[in-house]
Amino acid sequence: MNVLKNNLVKNIIKYSIPIFIIFALSYYYYFAPNTFSTFPSIIEFLLFMIFIIYFFYEKMKTVVMYPLYQSISFWICVAFFIYFTGNFFFFLFSNTTKDPAFIKQLLIIYGMVTITKNIILSLAIMFASEPNEQNEHELNIPTNLNLDDFTLTNPN
Repeated sequence: MNVLKNNLVKNIIKYSIPIFIIFALSYYYYFAPNTFSTFPSIIEFLLFMIFIIYFFYEKMKTVVMYPLYQSISFWICVAFFIYFTGNFFFFLFSNTTKDPAFIKQLLIIYGMVTITKNIILSLAIMFASEPNEQNEHELNIPTNLNLDDFTLTNPN
């Protein structure tokens, strides 16, 4: 499913994937081979947040016949946006201190963000549906609409 319309952004995303894989592997190999470094994850989550924000921007520019919140792609992006922002700040703040109480609070927040993402994804899969693009531009007129009842003398 192609959810983005702009080909330039599609190409940027397509070519950023191998570049990021090379970056993450080389960062692991040269800087942190024996530890788990959060720097590649922070960059990854930041990129995902930018791509999702662009998706929302592109969806808001498009006028459609159905509300945006009824599409499954919107709710999937909302769930992943919550997940990526929550984990972004989790990884960002996890390196700032070694205080066990602060780390416990971060883990509680991480758990809440993950549970929220899973609930939104589950509800999106159960209740939302992706409208057809071919029906999006059609004008649907009800079949039982009687237009003869409306005259200048009888506006009701």
